[in-house]
Amino acid sequence: MMNRSIEQQTRRWAGAATTCMLLLVTACHGLLDVSNPTIVQDQDIANASGAAARRYGVIANFDYAVVNGLQRVAMFTDERTFDARLSGNNNFQMLDQRNSEGYESLMQGQDPHLGAWDYVVTLAAIAIPPIRAYAADSARGDLLAQLYALRGYAIVQMAEDVCPGFPINDVTADNRVAYSGPYTTDSAFRHGMAQLDSAIKYAHDSVQFLDLARVVKGRALLGLGRYTEAAAAVAGVPADFVYNTDASIIGVTPPDIFSWTHGGARQAVGNHEGGNGLLFVSAGDVRVTTALTSPVVTRYADSTDTLYYSTKYPNANTPTVVASGVEARLIRAEVALRTNDATWLDTLNALRATVGLAALAMPASDAGKVDVLFSERAFWLYLTGRRLGDLRRLIRNYGRAPETVFPTGLYPLGGTYQGATAIPFVFENESRYNPLIKSGCTTR
Repeated sequence: MMNRSIEQQTRRWAGAATTCMLLLVTACHGLLDVSNPTIVQDQDIANASGAAARRYGVIANFDYAVVNGLQRVAMFTDERTFDARLSGNNNFQMLDQRNSEGYESLMQGQDPHLGAWDYVVTLAAIAIPPIRAYAADSARGDLLAQLYALRGYAIVQMAEDVCPGFPINDVTADNRVAYSGPYTTDSAFRHGMAQLDSAIKYAHDSVQFLDLARVVKGRALLGLGRYTEAAAAVAGVPADFVYNTDASIIGVTPPDIFSWTHGGARQAVGNHEGGNGLLFVSAGDVRVTTALTSPVVTRYADSTDTLYYSTKYPNANTPTVVASGVEARLIRAEVALRTNDATWLDTLNALRATVGLAALAMPASDAGKVDVLFSERAFWLYLTGRRLGDLRRLIRNYGRAPETVFPTGLYPLGGTYQGATAIPFVFENESRYNPLIKSGCTTR
């Protein structure tokens, strides 16, 4: 157990690193060409407490990226809807409308979605060597497992969310920049799985880190369409497993998911968004709890459209679920459906029974079965950053047309929903730091 002075030192370091992220993602994105005197320097942390500090920095910025990322996923899909009167944040409106060119133009000099995850990858690369060198023998394997699992998670999230052609920059063991070429969705999934396999190899006593890596590997294998392997990856994950973010590690205020989802309803809960969106409000489902804005607010463009906010995160310290036994069972259900195993519905109904929901009937058509599975995933995993990966998988692996899964048609605040099917990376920013990135998104 750390003593109080070391604990304070490590949390100060984590806070400084997170401050860097909050002030300017792109400044930290060019990690090795930034001089920040508030961050502890190498010569000060060549010891066990310094290694712990670097690990805390990874965890702090990972938790930041989770909250930052799930907001963007929610706006890009049908989970959230935008009301211009309540928020002047134009980048969220661009995401809500899936206007990738407008978003890229607005985000010149920034890349808040890709940059946050990319920074986790590089910070973990910097943290791994000192953990190898200075961590106690009894803890070293598990701490390495955690760092590799968080690296793997970040890369898998990029694969699920970001349009192909993005970089995954890294840092070598001697702190030199390792620029990457452009990644496709599939190559990013494979790169993420390599990190997760390392996590699984190193995990010794910590089942938490092992199961985290297993669930995220299952996600990657679903994305790659390797279904039997996905089921095998999560087979040992217990039903009650949960891995959460840890707000207590962050030394400065992270993106406040509480204020984002409450009060002024800056982004309200989606309800049949763009025709294809699920009924997250009117379903009255216990897994997506909502409340009327107070005072009651209607959408700016439609006075009859009453907006609701989510009560999933009742205060600023409510953790976000990063991986869970529920998600492992959802993965197993999808694999069973893909392999024509009727137990897929039994798995879903067993999960529903845990929260008092009635059992679902077997749909008559194959398309209906897929609809039920992905609807169940959407309600169980609401506001956890999974929805965009699911919608893209419906297109990639199930052959659905984009206009049948994403919000489409007339946009409530004017114009139409645009056609982007992945969050764009900002070419101007990525090419500035990485000479190997010579073009923007290879597909929308």
